[in-house]
Amino acid sequence: MTTIVILDIPAGPEARDAVLKLMHDALPTTRAFDGCEGLEMLVNQDDTGNIVIYERWKSRAHYDAYRAFRAETGFSASFRAMLPALPTVRVFDIDHAYP
Repeated sequence: MTTIVILDIPAGPEARDAVLKLMHDALPTTRAFDGCEGLEMLVNQDDTGNIVIYERWKSRAHYDAYRAFRAETGFSASFRAMLPALPTVRVFDIDHAYP
C-alpha cells in the first residue's frame, strides 16, 4: 500500500536558501532510493521560510529504511542543526474506501 509522507520544514528566512540548496542536492538520492515513488518540494507562497516535502513510498517499511539510511549517514542530524525548529513528519495511508 502506498505511504504518503509530509515533511514540514520550518526553515525560516535565515536558513531558507541553505535548506533549499541542501534539498536540491539531497533529493535526487531520495528519489533513487528503493521504494520511493516520487516526491515534490513545495515552498509556501505566504511564508517562504516554510518548505514542505511531499513524498510517495511503496510502503512504510521502505520509508523507514530510507530514514535509517539518512540517520546512518549523518544527514538527518546535520539537516536538523540548520533549522530554527524541528521539522514535523506525518505519515499517511491513502483511504481507498472513500468513493
